[in-house]
Amino acid sequence: MTGALAYRRQVSSFAREQHVGAPEARTEDALRLSASPDDIGHLVCCRALSWRTAFCGAEGDTINPAPELVCTMCVEQAEAMWPGILADPEAFCPVDGQPCPDEHEIDLRIAWETGPPAP
Repeated sequence: MTGALAYRRQVSSFAREQHVGAPEARTEDALRLSASPDDIGHLVCCRALSWRTAFCGAEGDTINPAPELVCTMCVEQAEAMWPGILADPEAFCPVDGQPCPDEHEIDLRIAWETGPPAP
């Protein structure tokens, strides 16, 4: 998704077992990786099996972990799912309230999503 940004880039052991590291589970083409700070970032839940649809409903095919601006509708949707999430200093998922994973887990998911398709 153009300017895709996972909301605090969530991923869980469930997502890793079901999606990351399981190449045979991929049902979509790999996403493109971009580092464009000028693109508007969209928020997605890393626990979702697909990162192609943002919280605001935008569809895309690119992961961009470097945007400087984030989609207002995505932010509003995150706030609607979990009121006060933006005021909380702890990073947790607005979808289910689970704590955010560490950056290594996120990097693994990004690598899997943008890697070559399974043979």
